[in-house]
Amino acid sequence: MHIPVMVAEVLTSLRAAEGGDFLDCTLGGGGHTRALLEANPANRVTAIDRDLRAIERARGALSTYASRLTILHGSFSTLDDLDLGQRFDGMLADLGLSTDQLQESRGFSFGDIAALDMRMDEEEGQSAAEFLNTISEHELFVVLRQGGVGNEAKAIARTIVKHRPLTSAKELADVVAKVPSRKKDVHPATVVFQALRMAVNRELQQIEDLMGVAPRLVKKSARFSVITFHSLEDRAVTATMRAWEGADFSALWPGAKRPEVLGKALSRKPISASEQEILENPSARSARLRVFQFE
Repeated sequence: MHIPVMVAEVLTSLRAAEGGDFLDCTLGGGGHTRALLEANPANRVTAIDRDLRAIERARGALSTYASRLTILHGSFSTLDDLDLGQRFDGMLADLGLSTDQLQESRGFSFGDIAALDMRMDEEEGQSAAEFLNTISEHELFVVLRQGGVGNEAKAIARTIVKHRPLTSAKELADVVAKVPSRKKDVHPATVVFQALRMAVNRELQQIEDLMGVAPRLVKKSARFSVITFHSLEDRAVTATMRAWEGADFSALWPGAKRPEVLGKALSRKPISASEQEILENPSARSARLRVFQFE
């Protein structure tokens, strides 16, 4: 069963107890959506997900709240096309995988012997196997480096290409394990899987799309809360929030116009899960929450 991270912090950051209309951009296991609905009986939530399996599960699990809940199939890049028909008092995006996805034999977990898929939306784009088995060694090296793999990326790319075709997550994990790794405390394929999943789902581009559309979806004084799980996500979110504050503006020529200031980040440092939550839910250890308040 999926356990949502930092629920109390999310509710506080979005002022959910005060009531309002909320947009959950990542329905997932439905935990945050449920918490938003329960925080105030007047709350209404529109929840979106790329994953049709997640939507099907949530429709059943959250049926009690049907009168106050709208669930839509879509991605960050299609938010403009969904005709949401309103602006929101608060927006949330939890960028992590759900436990349900890890357990569905879709290639996210090292031990999966089913097809190596990794797509959030199984009706869109190439599967991880199709992607991995057709790109060049250099292209794979670039994907690994951009996805956070260190100095061993070149050796891993060469080894993967040598052992292609690969059809399951377990095969991929076993091949990556053949390359010596300096990190002894985590599985050597951890960051490789992250990099491949990010490429297959165009995750950094999706985050850019989300940050681009967010200011058009919120009411005056609305808050936007984003939970990231690794530095690449956090860096992309932080850079945009700083731009919204006008923090990175520099006048390089006379008459340069400062961009519109949209609001301010509520904390310079991200909010982390409590020690107690990490004990109860270890997956919360890498979660980081950033909150922006629009003017």
